Amino acid sequence: MDELTFTATTVFAALLGQATQDTYAKARDIIQRLLRRGDQPDAAAELARLDRDRATVAECSASEREEVARRAAAGWALGLEGLVRADREAFEELRALVERDGPTTVVNQHNHGTGTFINGSVAGGLTINHGAAHGRDT
Repeated sequence: MDELTFTATTVFAALLGQATQDTYAKARDIIQRLLRRGDQPDAAAELARLDRDRATVAECSASEREEVARRAAAGWALGLEGLVRADREAFEELRALVERDGPTTVVNQHNHGTGTFINGSVAGGLTINHGAAHGRDT
């Protein structure tokens, strides 16, 4: 798999599995433009398939979601490879959307001390642990 196909697969996996509804709608519009430029006779059917793939990924359990998204994304990346190569600008738009809408990172943090938190102010001693949770894998 060359770099463009790998990147396209990654972008489609993120769109199918992690993108917000707003980002997905914008990406769908870009994909529609790609399909129209490529004179795809069944562009509406392809967009319906994209929506079904996203719904399938959303219905999966959290443990299955990434793998199901990657499999569906591989099909999209290979199917649109020629269009992506012909319209790098549209592909870069897709990639920028995914990068802007990247996955949220959650870090559990435990702060402790003897201070009192009143109306947004801390009175007394308080230790704030910056970064990842201490003593646990995150």
